[in-house]
Amino acid sequence: MKIYYCDDAPTPWGDWGVALVRGSLAWDEDTDIRSIERVGPFTPLAYICSGAFILTHPIKEALESSDLTGISRYQHLEKTHIVRIDWQHWDDSKPITQYLDLDGGPSSIIDSLQHDPELARQLPEYWRGFIAGRLKLSINSDKDARDVSAYLRVLQADENTDFFKGDLYGGYFVSEKAKIWLERFCPECFNFPIIPTAK
Repeated sequence: MKIYYCDDAPTPWGDWGVALVRGSLAWDEDTDIRSIERVGPFTPLAYICSGAFILTHPIKEALESSDLTGISRYQHLEKTHIVRIDWQHWDDSKPITQYLDLDGGPSSIIDSLQHDPELARQLPEYWRGFIAGRLKLSINSDKDARDVSAYLRVLQADENTDFFKGDLYGGYFVSEKAKIWLERFCPECFNFPIIPTAK
């Protein structure tokens, strides 16, 4: 069984680009409810944010209709702070300061602007997918820490499962079947470095 690490596709402008593409998850400590804070109108169909596997409604429905396994449940996420920055036509070879007055960290891109209720209505609904599949890994700390294929090895994976969480390494892992599905339904959302099996 081939296992792949499911990694968000690269973004321009470092952490600033991450804020533009993926935004953040807010948390209300009184209700223990998480919600979406992000830029629009562009949104990835699926992405990983603050350690959560985020799906737009069409992708959630397609996954539920598929025969892929390993997602135990879905949690709806309210869109509590949505701001309009139509950045996709910007030239990413130029510094982001050509387009934005930056005052603070990357999250200030969102925090500094008012919530746009009309844009929030136009964006799809968002869901958090909870991954139930389990993956036992080994880590070789002597290898290049930037290349997960070099230092991670699969020791054991739940059988007949397509989505996994690792025991020693954060993030999400997928079977080859799930990789092919995500590449088809969520093009350009993720990279999938293969994780070799331990010998």
